[in-house]
Amino acid sequence: MTARRWWLEQTPDMKRRFADAVWAYRQAICKMVAIGLGMIGTFLLYSMELDPQRQLWRLFIFNDQMIEKKADKEVGFFLDVMGQCCLLSVDHPTYKRVAGITSRILYANSKVELIRNRKWHVVVLDNPMVNAFVVANGFIFVFTGMANLANDDQLSIIIGHELAHCILRHINNFNSVMLVFHVLCMLPITALLSIALPFSWALLTISLSQFIFYVGVKLVRHRFHEIEADRVGLELAANACVDVTQGYRFWEIMAILNERPKHFWHVWWMQTHPTDISRAHYLFSLIPEAKELQKLAGC
Repeated sequence: MTARRWWLEQTPDMKRRFADAVWAYRQAICKMVAIGLGMIGTFLLYSMELDPQRQLWRLFIFNDQMIEKKADKEVGFFLDVMGQCCLLSVDHPTYKRVAGITSRILYANSKVELIRNRKWHVVVLDNPMVNAFVVANGFIFVFTGMANLANDDQLSIIIGHELAHCILRHINNFNSVMLVFHVLCMLPITALLSIALPFSWALLTISLSQFIFYVGVKLVRHRFHEIEADRVGLELAANACVDVTQGYRFWEIMAILNERPKHFWHVWWMQTHPTDISRAHYLFSLIPEAKELQKLAGC
């Protein structure tokens, strides 16, 4: 908006002189833009890594140690806040159950380098919410609502899902992809619209483009990572010889518990996670592959 204000303040003669200068140096400007894009492209190619298991190229711009240090601060703050009321002690039966299930999965998958070389921590929160999440530094948080609802096999698959987020480095990949889209797409679009359109129209179109970016890129990436973690998490649980049919059954239960009236903001494409029933169907489709893995693991 500052550039737009500056442009509007210029006299017609100054605008014409500026346009003439741009036209006169158009070749040099195009070369500079091409060189800049080439350098960015080279940097992005350098930041791509091939996942040998999935045969997928992934973008990792950020340093993993930097992300883990940030995660350490988040976990420290969270534990300070929740430690006064909601953390179960290591002697609590629910904590022992969750920790035992986690240890079983970690031991069964100790051949995976990113599991073997990381120090993992389990935190159980005394909260009825049916939830679990993982932080980039290896802290796995499980709510008692989740532990009470899920049986051991179901909880194994859920914890496997959370482990998968870490070993696939989803936070690094997500932040990297979002940064690239912001720099290469959103910033140029915002600058162009700010200059080309009247203020009210520019504000409207920029807001619309941000909404499209949120729905079409950010939420899509979130759901992709959740689906990927479902698959890898089931594989990790399969290596621990759990009943792999319990994964889809858990999400069928969740679909019933979370059944609610349909509103615009509840449609699937406005969510960070796939629908419960779609996750159930997906995990059901993976059962044959998971059972083959169990045969290889000697289950």
